[in-house]
Amino acid sequence: ANPAIAIAERTVTEGTFKVPTLRNLELTAPYFHNGGQRTIRQVVEFYNRGGNENPWRSQRIRPLNLTSQDVDDLVAFLHALDSDRPADVAPTIFPH
Repeated sequence: ANPAIAIAERTVTEGTFKVPTLRNLELTAPYFHNGGQRTIRQVVEFYNRGGNENPWRSQRIRPLNLTSQDVDDLVAFLHALDSDRPADVAPTIFPH
């Protein structure tokens, strides 16, 4: 393997995280890579204020300036993505 490519790949991905699906989000608490947020509302409020200062924070993350009603609506939407079927169960019928 070329060491220069490995270094470039590490630089691009350093401080990043794989983002899971939003389906059944409520069942996957706590949130973030370190479990730093216990509720979906806390996650929405975190992003609404623009996250926390840290050296790896993307310049694209900025305050969302959502109103209290916007936050309530977004949290309700995220809860609506829950289903009765566990996310890790394969469907029993497949399309042809």
